[in-house]
Amino acid sequence: MNSKNLLNNKKTILDNYNKGKLEKVIKLGKKYLKTNNDFQILYALGLTYLTLKDYLEAEKFFKSIILLKPNAENYYIYGNIHKQLKNYNEALENFLKAINLKPDYSEAYNNLGNIKFKLGFIDEAVKNYQKAIKYNKKNIPAYFNLAHVYSEEKNFNDLKKILREVLKFDANNTTALNDLGYLNLILGNVDEARKLFERVIDIDDKHIRAFKNYFLITKADKGNDFLKKLEKIDLSNASDDEKIIAYTSLSKCNFDLNKSDLALKYLEQSHKIKKINSRFNIKTEKKLFEKIKHIFDQNLNEFTAHNNKLKIIPIFIVGMPRSGTTLLEQVLSSHSNIHGAGELNYLPKIIDNLKFDKVQNFDSLIKTIRLEYHNKVTQLSDKKFVIDKLPMNFRWIGFITKAFPEAKIIHIKRNPMAICWSNYKINFPDPGMDFSLSQKDTAKYYILYDDLMKFWSDKLEEKIININYENFVDDFENETKNLVRKLSIKWEENLKNYSKNSRPVQTASLLQVRGKIKKNTSDEWKKYKNFLNIMQEILKQHKINF
Repeated sequence: MNSKNLLNNKKTILDNYNKGKLEKVIKLGKKYLKTNNDFQILYALGLTYLTLKDYLEAEKFFKSIILLKPNAENYYIYGNIHKQLKNYNEALENFLKAINLKPDYSEAYNNLGNIKFKLGFIDEAVKNYQKAIKYNKKNIPAYFNLAHVYSEEKNFNDLKKILREVLKFDANNTTALNDLGYLNLILGNVDEARKLFERVIDIDDKHIRAFKNYFLITKADKGNDFLKKLEKIDLSNASDDEKIIAYTSLSKCNFDLNKSDLALKYLEQSHKIKKINSRFNIKTEKKLFEKIKHIFDQNLNEFTAHNNKLKIIPIFIVGMPRSGTTLLEQVLSSHSNIHGAGELNYLPKIIDNLKFDKVQNFDSLIKTIRLEYHNKVTQLSDKKFVIDKLPMNFRWIGFITKAFPEAKIIHIKRNPMAICWSNYKINFPDPGMDFSLSQKDTAKYYILYDDLMKFWSDKLEEKIININYENFVDDFENETKNLVRKLSIKWEENLKNYSKNSRPVQTASLLQVRGKIKKNTSDEWKKYKNFLNIMQEILKQHKINF
């Protein structure tokens, strides 16, 4: 082939790349490279596969590109490819090479931070995000990545600062405004939060997450202009996530307006979309619960000696989600010696990382849980007790009693149908809560929970303090005094003024726990009794009374 034809072929390939005709680039480019080792074509093919998200093929081409041209940009791209392939050590190595060649490479620091965060090196992730911002004061992804870390670590002061930094140079950044609004909501500044959500919608009247947050704290009425705006949004081209959020918000608004049929219709639409993409399988959950019982039965009589004294005593509040765990924490954390830490994901993460079902040495497993968990909670407060109110920790009660014999475990029970309905009605962001996407799975999950709690009660009755939600709200003061006595904690008058407790609250109950206790809420499901036949039948079949 003469040089003129080579040049024409090369030009054709590059023209196709610039026009976005990527399949042609692959076909012609691979053929061209069989006889000509041309860097531009090699690079075009590497970027083509990257655009198509075929990271395995992109990795092959950039491996060659790095050898031919080992500059900072190529190392950065190669690092990103390895990040997508979850080859985190290789990604880390290439980002460091990029930074070595270009010490002020803001984007590389940002991605290095992402890898450190993935690997669990939180402090190093923070330092790299900060360097990314140092070298580019307007590196928006770095700001939001840093904000995400602060949110995960419940560092709300620094989270507020970083969001305000974004707004200094981008006053109308709707993501920062919406996140700042939600932070104010967590901190109990409801009026300030509402103003921020309204401002977001004024800037972008299709910002679905802002609508969701606004209606979370606003009861809809017929004349609400924001509801009219939400109803006008064309969702035909919206993402599944946006549709789920929009339908959930429309459902909530129609419940507010007492339009139950329409509210339930929107709720089912939301659940239907989410369920298609969900990996939740009730059979998998059943196997997990059986495995937990089997492992604990095998090691019930194992004694683990703990030589290290706990600086902070954990109080675990467990139960089904929506059973009243947040209210209980709000009350107890009003005590001067108790820090309410909210829903900590520490314990399930530690147990998951340790592959509890494959560990040969149970004693070693328990000691590791104790050490790693205690190292995390001691960073939260210097008070004598810290509350971890992740409801789903009910699965790990046996492991808790072994790892923390000093700990207090409070199990709160509520009317089963009240729980099932409340779970079904909420759009939980955590995929671990996807049992709530159908009446059938919601009821079946409740049965798994009920069975496991009976197992723990049989084995560990003296270790668990049981609280009945309905009794607790009906006779709040006496029930609280009884609970405090069982916890071996001195009574304080502050416990009666829990609604004045200004601690951060991140759960779906964030508004309820800042107001007066409402009685008879466990009967609300009865309004929708005819709609909830599937739930009721499954519970009845398993002799669950409600």
